[in-house]
Amino acid sequence: MDASVHSSPVRLVLIFTDQLGQRGVVLNNIYYSVGRSPTNHIRLYDSCVSREHALIIRIPGESQAGYSYMVFDGSPGSRRSTNGLFVNGKAVLSHRLKPFDKIGFGPNVTAIVETTDRLSPETLANLLQPPSLTGSTALEEAKDTKEAKGFTAA
Repeated sequence: MDASVHSSPVRLVLIFTDQLGQRGVVLNNIYYSVGRSPTNHIRLYDSCVSREHALIIRIPGESQAGYSYMVFDGSPGSRRSTNGLFVNGKAVLSHRLKPFDKIGFGPNVTAIVETTDRLSPETLANLLQPPSLTGSTALEEAKDTKEAKGFTAA
């Protein structure tokens, strides 16, 4: 089958690594809240991640899908995260996401920006599995983590 006849547009995929391991999120919604709180669309498991650490918002763009995404440090009420947002090693308040960007949510949690066309169906399926919360809860594990030098638990 010719790749140009592919039925679904290429989407950005965020591959998160935190205390629960690695998992992915295919971006296709208008808005995502990201942080430690269970009320977030994307929940991260680490004590150095703020309850409401970041926002990811869809914006008009020049991609095949007709839009792209921006990540913003902080909560909807304009409150910045405690330990910051980093893209490719630099502290940022906002950034338009591009493939291969490395996003840091404080010192311990990262996300790599990939695209659906670069991941095999098997890899994508594995990344989209929900996190395993076996044994003690992930939040308890996050509280037990040693704090990184120069960062505070939020």
